[in-house]
Amino acid sequence: MATHFLAGSLIFLFFAKYFGIEINGWYLLAGCFWGIFPDPLSYLLSKTATTNKWAHKHRDNFSHSIFLPILVFIALALFNPQLAMMVGAVTLTHPLLDLIGMGWGVTLFYPFSDKVFKLFYNGKLLTIWTPEEVDAEAEKFGNDNWIKDIFFTFFTLDPVSLSEKASLISTITLVIYYW
Repeated sequence: MATHFLAGSLIFLFFAKYFGIEINGWYLLAGCFWGIFPDPLSYLLSKTATTNKWAHKHRDNFSHSIFLPILVFIALALFNPQLAMMVGAVTLTHPLLDLIGMGWGVTLFYPFSDKVFKLFYNGKLLTIWTPEEVDAEAEKFGNDNWIKDIFFTFFTLDPVSLSEKASLISTITLVIYYW
């Protein structure tokens, strides 16, 4: 989650420098919002989304497809091409980060395919699963307390937990700096 905040704020920061936009804390928080946007959208679209070991179900819809950023880009380009580029780029980072980060992958080409793609899993560069195979993996290796174990366990050497905490601290520092 925090990696999405960081990606959103950094991409907004990059575009602000490129387009000569004034940077402030609210602007970077807008980047954070668009970085996390696919997740709350997924909970609105999904009938099966949970926060236990079945949390990967929130990625089984249009919210984590590469087509959402394209749709967002087209919709915003009608009003503001610069904003469309910024928001489209940030929204695209969400499924790409989920492709390599925590969890079982994303349905990159939904609604045209329900295949789930995951990079760097179990020694393989790319894993492509059916929804049933992802569910079997979650059943075997999923953690019903992953939110507590990943996000709310401060002293841990787990790489995912450490990267989330570092991303959150970096995002907060960046926003405060520009405030």
